[in-house]
Amino acid sequence: MSEPAARPESMPCDRPPRLYHAGLSDLAAGQEAGLDADEARHARKALRLRPGAVVELFDARGTTARAELLDAARSVCRVIDLVRNPPPATRVTLASAIPKGNRADAMIDQLVQLGVDRLIPLRSDRSVVDPRDAKLERFERRVLEALKQCGRAYGMTIEPVRGFDEALAEPADERLILTPSGGEARPSLSADSVLALIGPEGGWTDRELAAARDAGFTPWTINPHVLRIETAAVAVATLLRYDSRSDR
Repeated sequence: MSEPAARPESMPCDRPPRLYHAGLSDLAAGQEAGLDADEARHARKALRLRPGAVVELFDARGTTARAELLDAARSVCRVIDLVRNPPPATRVTLASAIPKGNRADAMIDQLVQLGVDRLIPLRSDRSVVDPRDAKLERFERRVLEALKQCGRAYGMTIEPVRGFDEALAEPADERLILTPSGGEARPSLSADSVLALIGPEGGWTDRELAAARDAGFTPWTINPHVLRIETAAVAVATLLRYDSRSDR
């Protein structure tokens, strides 16, 4: 009889460890699933899993599965059962300025936990940070780490950087722009998709506010104070997901 899998103290005892598998939706119960090099290393070194351990596989596109680890050295699992999880009723997109340094990583982590579907890094008139490819790749890794922790079936897509005027052209049923004052009451959400614009700490310019109104965005004030970017993004995500009542 094999030894039980070692479990880090930080892992909840009622949930198996999660591992990413991009091709999970192509598999069926009873089939073997090999992990890629990064996930295999995570299973061996971070989770210290042994043969016989039950894990949860996910593909970040709605499919999850219980699986048994067969070979720790090669990190091969056998699928026990699969679940096709339905997407939430409301799709939430944030187009946001990006804060500096580690604040951006923390924002990514929290937005994943809160169920945001897409994050569009926004380049506005007063933006300070203009993330390049290396930073966007780091954000993608941060998304995957957060998905393992929080249990979501669907991932959060990190879009290419867009200028403010490009973001105004993004389609959505409900379109909002966050402002520190003067925002109208936000309508009750019954939309299939919501897009919220979050500006830099220097605020929007008059040109941007006028352009957003002309494009059909509703000004929305959630707090009279000047918020940090990551504070505003997390607050907006919380309010939108609470209102839509659509957990992942």
